[in-house]
Amino acid sequence: MALSLQKINSDIIGVWASSLCAVHCAVTPLLFAAQASAHYGHHAVGESGLPWYWAVLDWLFLLLAFVAIRYTSKQVVANWVKWGMWAAWSVIAAVILSETLDLHILSHAFMYVGAFTLIGLHLYNHRQCRLCQVESTTDEY
Repeated sequence: MALSLQKINSDIIGVWASSLCAVHCAVTPLLFAAQASAHYGHHAVGESGLPWYWAVLDWLFLLLAFVAIRYTSKQVVANWVKWGMWAAWSVIAAVILSETLDLHILSHAFMYVGAFTLIGLHLYNHRQCRLCQVESTTDEY
């Protein structure tokens, strides 16, 4: 059986993308610490030593979260959930942009707040959508 795009649940994709983003954010400082201890004194001050594609993952997770929120917004149960998802995404985007441009206006901790907020809102919306589907099928009988 072929998997169609309509059968893919955007909330599940959102939970996975946000979870992977949170793991990525948690592992990054560990990699910085490991890199610094393994090559102590070999890098100039401020040089990260991490591969270029590690930062690209930030933008890929942000893009994947954007797509998931866009599709979820079309079937959101409560309007506040949609606005909460976009607000959390905006926080993540602001942190990534701030870090990419070396502005460091926002703390990296806000990335966790945004990611865990997205996870919670996607799970809430998924649960509510499933409850609405169950109620609508029981109303038909």
